[in-house]
Amino acid sequence: MPWIDSFHPRRFGPPGFHNRPFGIRELDGTAADIYRVLPTYRRISQKRNTLMQPEWRQDLPGHTEQDRTAKAIRLVKRGANGYSLLDWGFMTAADANLQASRTGNNVPNRGASSWGVLGMGHPEELPRWEADPRENAAIVKRMGYLFGADQVGVALLDRRWVYSHYFVKQTGAEIPIRFSDEPGYEHIERPVQLADGTQVIPRNMKYVIVFIHEMNRDGISMAPTLFAHATTRTTYSKIAFITASMAEFLRGLGYNAIASANETALNTPLAIDAGLGQLSRQAKLINPTYGPRCRISKVFTDMPLSADRPIDFGVTGFCNICLKCARACPRHCIPTGPPSYEPKGDYSHDAVLQWQLDHMKCREYFTAVGTNCGLCLVACPYNKPPHWGHWFVSSLIATTPLFNRFLLWMDDRLGYGKRRSANEFWARVRSGTL
Repeated sequence: MPWIDSFHPRRFGPPGFHNRPFGIRELDGTAADIYRVLPTYRRISQKRNTLMQPEWRQDLPGHTEQDRTAKAIRLVKRGANGYSLLDWGFMTAADANLQASRTGNNVPNRGASSWGVLGMGHPEELPRWEADPRENAAIVKRMGYLFGADQVGVALLDRRWVYSHYFVKQTGAEIPIRFSDEPGYEHIERPVQLADGTQVIPRNMKYVIVFIHEMNRDGISMAPTLFAHATTRTTYSKIAFITASMAEFLRGLGYNAIASANETALNTPLAIDAGLGQLSRQAKLINPTYGPRCRISKVFTDMPLSADRPIDFGVTGFCNICLKCARACPRHCIPTGPPSYEPKGDYSHDAVLQWQLDHMKCREYFTAVGTNCGLCLVACPYNKPPHWGHWFVSSLIATTPLFNRFLLWMDDRLGYGKRRSANEFWARVRSGTL
């Protein structure tokens, strides 16, 4: 149906979830259709990812993860706002689950993202679970909420979004990701990493379960600081648990599964295909409930699943007139003009119509502050706490563009998009007022 119930558990979570706009429209087509992907598009290597480029580009010295950590330590020594010992403690705690499980957010087939069985798996004497795709989709969504995901959607796998190669930063190697219907791999029936490192995805793994994970609004509002970075890392620790649990659930039912955070495939187009949001000016997903203040993960599987459809709730039209994220960016990474096919570097593709960011300037700022950034998330008008007034505004944007400029003016007048102080947070905690 053209208008879907904002409170339907099929996509936006169990009953009781709120702050989703009325008037969400389901769209025909896919993310590739919506963003006018040209026939020249080819799968890209993970090596081109902005986070990977400092690991191999000789013209980007001083911008690796180690450099960023060293800068954060220097800021802690100076006692900068948001870089206290308490913030550092929060950061190390947020990362502990990932470190203990050896899970890398960008590393495939390791730790919680292992392609192999992590638990008891599916004993041969047990039958495989069989049900129709619609029932299967309802089951995996409900299990996603049980494991801790905030929203769950299902997409048919568009292979264009799968990396052509994964990148090994320790050696600088690019290693292919293949499918088992490619010549030479037809005999492969389970996800596997071959002796030469090549990873092969079985041809029948045509479905992707996509998860939305909210990042704490108060924590993100302190960006860019260690506190905000720790908020992000806490979310990734949850991602490791949720994706591993879902993958093992599917394996226990007798199906193949690959858990993935940022690795193996591009998250944003998969989330769009799963009906979980729209692409924004800041090149991030805008979700109907959390705006850009969320992270995405996914699990690939061969369990037959009924797929969701992309949605429209007015984001593109609103981003066309709203420049708050572009104004908030300290390095002017976000364009003020219209979407384009012309990327700022080889980390973006020239066959996708989108707002083209200067991601390397963004990465350089990460190093300058010793964390990630997030100021564009803070500034975004879609970054709001649950409230009936915010629900009404989002619903108005979703149903008509007539009031967009007035609503943007009101957002500024009411003072939304302001940063908060991490030092003030800790002071309130220590005084017992929070």
